[in-house]
Amino acid sequence: MKKYRLLTVLTVLVLMMGGFSTVKADIIPPQGEGMIGLQAVVLCETLTVRQQPSASSKAVMTLHYGNTILIQPETGGWAACFLSDSEETGRAGWVNEDYLAIDPAWYLTEKSTPVYAWNDTMAPKVALLNKGVKLPILKDEGAWLIVSLRGATGWIYQPDFYTEISATGRQDGERFETAIMIEGMEETVRYEHVRNMNLGIEIDYDYESFRRSSAFDCEYFISVYDNPEKPLNYLEVRHYDENAETVFAAVVETLSKEYEITQSAHNLEHAGNCVMIDASVVKGTDLMADILQTVYIVPAADGCVVATEHYEIEASEGFGVRMDSILNTMVILNERT
Repeated sequence: MKKYRLLTVLTVLVLMMGGFSTVKADIIPPQGEGMIGLQAVVLCETLTVRQQPSASSKAVMTLHYGNTILIQPETGGWAACFLSDSEETGRAGWVNEDYLAIDPAWYLTEKSTPVYAWNDTMAPKVALLNKGVKLPILKDEGAWLIVSLRGATGWIYQPDFYTEISATGRQDGERFETAIMIEGMEETVRYEHVRNMNLGIEIDYDYESFRRSSAFDCEYFISVYDNPEKPLNYLEVRHYDENAETVFAAVVETLSKEYEITQSAHNLEHAGNCVMIDASVVKGTDLMADILQTVYIVPAADGCVVATEHYEIEASEGFGVRMDSILNTMVILNERT
């Protein structure tokens, strides 16, 4: 295990927190150097404190995973270890820096929080943290934070560090039930709420029918029956800085190479007026395409949001309707991170 010096994380977090007064204190920044030294956290199961900075020196005591100490780093990968802020009485010995997170930022959960095996919300969950769990952050990867778990590492998806109640009255990740009409029959659907400040949207998706895959600039909702590497039935939502007219022209130019294009004004229940582009017929024929695409271009304050339904013709009455229902939950926010 390599040592982690996390002073650079502070700069990123201070910039983010300084720019958005609504950010809650779920990220605790590094403390910096105090009167004795730097705070450090033990990352291995057990760590031996020795009399001298040497692996062959006599063991003084044993620290355990999660113990917090103060250190004064020295050359050679060893650090003087202190158990209190008294240089005279708190000194315990020497520890190997390779097994420490040195001056970390901390992640403090404010609700039930999943931890993933890697930076993809479709990755296996390695833990589900309760509210109030505090973990050292090993690395900041933008929308993802790498945190230390006992004996392992994991990834937490936090694109904007917002955990407050959303504009729709629901929190990111909150689940609820509602009813929609599928093929003429009412069906109870279980939704999960998504708040993505990078895209400037809130949206609810049917988590029993779709997997959510998030990136910095996009939300994907992929059929649970599809190969996630090569999906055929999915809803893609992106934000573009260009205005709706410019994006509309680019989308039409691209799709018209393979499809006969029709366009119409449309109204999404919560997102409002938009332009709908239908790409269902193979160019130069009257034949329906195997893969159908419907694109919704919704004006936003700083560009536009583009949502694309992509599904097999056989799935138009199933996944197509479900995607329509998801889109009708979408709310365009007034600001983005």
